[in-house]
Amino acid sequence: MRRRGALLAAFAFAAACGDEPAAPTPPPRVPTAEPPAPLDVAIAHGDGVLTPRDPPPFAGERFTWMHESLAGWRHKSSPSGEYRLPEVVCGGVALLDFDGDGDLDVFLVNGGVWLDQTPDAPFPGHALFRNDGGLRFTDVAAAAGVRGESGDYGMGVAAADLEGDGDQDLLVTGLGRNRLYVNEGKGHFIEQAEAAGVAGGGEWSASACFFDADRDGTLDLYLANYVEFSVEVNRDHPCGVDVTGVRDYCAPKEYLGVQHWFFRGQGDAKFEECAIARGLGATGPLSDHSKGLGVVASDVDDDGDQDLYVANDGTPNFLFLNDGRGQFEEQGIVRGCAYGEDGRSLAGMGCDAGDYDGDGDFDLLCVNLSTEMNSLYQNDGRGWFTDENRAAGLATVDRGEVGFGVDLFDHDHDGDLDLLIANGHVLVNVHRSRGAAWYMQADQLLENDGSGRFRQVAPEQAGAYFTVRNAARGLATGDLDGDGDLDAVIVARDEAAILLRNNHVPAGQRADAFLFALRAAAGNRDAIGAKLTLTVGDRVRVEEVRGGSSYCSRNDLRVHFGASGLSAAEKLAVRWPDGTTQQFGPLDAGYEWRLKQGDAAPLRGRELRAAK
Repeated sequence: MRRRGALLAAFAFAAACGDEPAAPTPPPRVPTAEPPAPLDVAIAHGDGVLTPRDPPPFAGERFTWMHESLAGWRHKSSPSGEYRLPEVVCGGVALLDFDGDGDLDVFLVNGGVWLDQTPDAPFPGHALFRNDGGLRFTDVAAAAGVRGESGDYGMGVAAADLEGDGDQDLLVTGLGRNRLYVNEGKGHFIEQAEAAGVAGGGEWSASACFFDADRDGTLDLYLANYVEFSVEVNRDHPCGVDVTGVRDYCAPKEYLGVQHWFFRGQGDAKFEECAIARGLGATGPLSDHSKGLGVVASDVDDDGDQDLYVANDGTPNFLFLNDGRGQFEEQGIVRGCAYGEDGRSLAGMGCDAGDYDGDGDFDLLCVNLSTEMNSLYQNDGRGWFTDENRAAGLATVDRGEVGFGVDLFDHDHDGDLDLLIANGHVLVNVHRSRGAAWYMQADQLLENDGSGRFRQVAPEQAGAYFTVRNAARGLATGDLDGDGDLDAVIVARDEAAILLRNNHVPAGQRADAFLFALRAAAGNRDAIGAKLTLTVGDRVRVEEVRGGSSYCSRNDLRVHFGASGLSAAEKLAVRWPDGTTQQFGPLDAGYEWRLKQGDAAPLRGRELRAAK
């Protein structure tokens, strides 16, 4: 689908490649097969067996599907019958404390409706679920002013305190335009994308990440833009017919890539777009590069600033290294994290960073298409990478899944990072051409054995949810019930929201874990980019405060460490975003610790204890 789109994309393409080739004559229109409607009662497995939609929990399961916690909201992609690509990849989630009451609330991004087909259809609405305690939630999106507007088609979300006033603001990405909801501090938001300069110019934005690129105390924003999409061209460009005999969604190779955006923060929730000037321009012809879906900021070379890793769909991934002043250089190919192990581009969706092997640096993870293996790029400590997916055991658990949301987190508090992957194919008729692959897929929980090798946890142990198949997209983790272990929220296409309660902490007992809530002295008050180094027993662990990761989602900003059954940590070192360092300790496990930059000692907050 080669059409001339936004001015920025067209200019960059022409500069890199010369004149744009003429658009090919689209094939004649062919009959289409409607995407299968979600099943309320059961979901078909690849073997044809129907699995109950709401299976009862297994005894001793690690995660329990809380069916009623986020009731009343359903994701809606509005399948058009023309297989418009945004329909099959939308849906994100953010976990944040929007009302400042000390617990995590849940923001869920909806897709939308196609006004050219149903001009009077109302926007289905995003959700903002206020946490009422005990995993009970109330949707207050309409009252809070964040439900969305007619004509929106949502993709993902990022959240951060953009004004330094203690309140979490929301950026919702989408097709055609983005929305910035600035929190007034009274449980109400005002939409200010145009005034802030981040509304966009008609492009299709996917994942977003807030971080402080130049360490000036003001948060900046990276937006991963996907591809150039046109309803008009898509209508007469059928894909999949030559393979399955029926129409399906097109692969990204059928679309032009577009320039991603970097918005430098000006303060007071105002931004200026300057990707090209900051070295974040497309690294090749836009037809072959810059098809972004996921992004994470992490200090991969341990020099005190935040670098950027971008997952591109069918094109080389980007690694933009920061020089400390907010100027970047793309080095993904040179550093070994742009391609798969066979030297080919992969269909990257979600990505994350974390120290999966316990050696004190941040490795990179990217989940890919079903015909590829997920990528686990091991860091040598200096920001050079090797894809160790086979050595880590990931090759044995890739059985046709298509990963979207992903998180490296310590679900069982044993001191190493485990892995949760939200799966779902992008071709609704894939079973017609690849009999072993199905559109609806089960999500995966993978446990780290402590040496950096993963094994998939069987559904009977992981939880009944992991026997169910859907088309999962966004994923975020955080402590939603205050017991100290990390729960998960997943958005699946055209399904109700999914909340998975972590059962690691037994009823009435205190968590063998630490939660750290950081507050910088000024500017970037969320301390996004801070690095924490915790010494527990004979082990040293590292983590960061990250402003976006997974797929179109944002985790809880509080930093979580499992305590491996120990009662205390000897010390905690914090490198704040401005480069200053502090050391605290000893610290008791089982509490949320509040760290304020410059204070001599942390404040021991609430006890992390499971309800009786």
